[in-house]
Amino acid sequence: MRKSWLLILAVFLGLPHSGLSQHMPGVSMGNFAGTNALYHNPAFVADSRYNLYVNLVGTQFYTANNHVKYEAPYSFLSLITNTVSDEYRNERGVLQFPRSYLGEKLNGNKKYLNAGGDTRLPSVMFNMFKGKIGVGISTRVRYILNTTGVTEPLARLISKTTRLEELQGPLFENQSGQLHLNGLGEVAFTVGGTVFDNETDFLKVGVTVKRLIGLYNAHAIIEASSYDIRPDETWENKRQYINVNEINVRYAMTRDEGFQNVKPSPAWLIGGAPPGSGWGFDLGAVYEYRPDINKYTYTEKGIRKRDASKTKYLYRIAASLTDIGRVHFKNPAYVLQQEIHTTNKELRYDAFQKLKGSEGIFNAINTSLDGGQPMAPNFYSVLPMAFQASVDYNVKPNVYVSGLWVQNLISQSAFGMKAESYIAVTPRYEHKWYEISVPLSLMNRYRSPAIGLVGRAGPLWIGTDHLTGLLNIGNPKAFNLYFGISGGLFRRPPESQNQCWPPEDSWLRRIFTKR
Repeated sequence: MRKSWLLILAVFLGLPHSGLSQHMPGVSMGNFAGTNALYHNPAFVADSRYNLYVNLVGTQFYTANNHVKYEAPYSFLSLITNTVSDEYRNERGVLQFPRSYLGEKLNGNKKYLNAGGDTRLPSVMFNMFKGKIGVGISTRVRYILNTTGVTEPLARLISKTTRLEELQGPLFENQSGQLHLNGLGEVAFTVGGTVFDNETDFLKVGVTVKRLIGLYNAHAIIEASSYDIRPDETWENKRQYINVNEINVRYAMTRDEGFQNVKPSPAWLIGGAPPGSGWGFDLGAVYEYRPDINKYTYTEKGIRKRDASKTKYLYRIAASLTDIGRVHFKNPAYVLQQEIHTTNKELRYDAFQKLKGSEGIFNAINTSLDGGQPMAPNFYSVLPMAFQASVDYNVKPNVYVSGLWVQNLISQSAFGMKAESYIAVTPRYEHKWYEISVPLSLMNRYRSPAIGLVGRAGPLWIGTDHLTGLLNIGNPKAFNLYFGISGGLFRRPPESQNQCWPPEDSWLRRIFTKR
């Protein structure tokens, strides 16, 4: 099956679709989110409930599109956990996945796919100056696939392969589309602080500076091309080949050695040794309204202080710009780039067998199309810049409802990565040792309604924003899953509870409450 994919995806560099939800509202909106909140807004680093927070590892997977529907008789969950029943496996135990399991939405519109994931590597966050300043150092690896503006026949070719009889014979003209696949390493430094704190009104701001390492890139931009699918006589018509009448394409990829030769030293991170490198930035601000601040205030040795262990707001409003920047791929040792304008070529199955890595795929495409000149190894890939806004309301002790809005700010025709536009409302119950939330969202460019379930117990957190998609309810076009291990040292409450004025269990508070 993988070999047939290589033939079909030759036009798109022969790359498999990988399965990103950058947002994770069930994890990032809580007051015990730690470094996970910094990807939404860097200002959360200040006035944290932690003195020290450490993320050991976390990961997430995501995919969404407007063309293919998942119609397999088993769920995404059983697929990724390898628990599919034996009735859907062959005699050798290999899972069967015929193309009939992929339904289609056919309406003549252009198609898109957003997919990928990120692995959150060891990261740390800590407070300084009694929480007025927060600092975070984080590391992660992201892999993001975007296809945009893909004409419907070309999208059907990718998803159904040349074996679909409806695609055999007709000439498909004026075909176009873009593919961008990026693998990025990231080392980020976050700093944030309190701007003002005048009892009921509290404001903090933050900034993240990211050093970006372009570990891998593959892209293809196809314009005004035409093809038809014909039976391959060399295979006694049991296979087909793509007869390219005209193709206008610019494509590139980096050699696999680019990510195999990782050397996480300062010189490697700052220098030009990786395939690509660049800088990125996040900017954010958070406002909190604290009408009952006296409940969390105490006096110690004549000095008025806040109870650092408590969350104090009735509601919180946050806004940020994330992923401002781009990655420059320019290392000639790794970057391969080509532009071709040619006619009457063939993409045959045999040409894409026994290929060695990305360079083998690149050379097979060049040989099959036999035209054009190599381009200088020099291009930029923009980051998935987005505007993010959230509101969090404290309904009663430990119970919150948050709203999150993420809007992609990168044009669909831009060269590089695009964020997933998203809106969600998430009720949650939170405690410093455990948490549960139920995200209600519109994913997939506000097209796919979803309900999720997220839990945290001690250092372990796990969840999904699309529970029905994960369980294969309603032929989903999107799904995600995330989990991780992290924890920290909580900020300490006052040494004696009667230092709070008045403390929650005070007789004085009970008297005034009765009155």
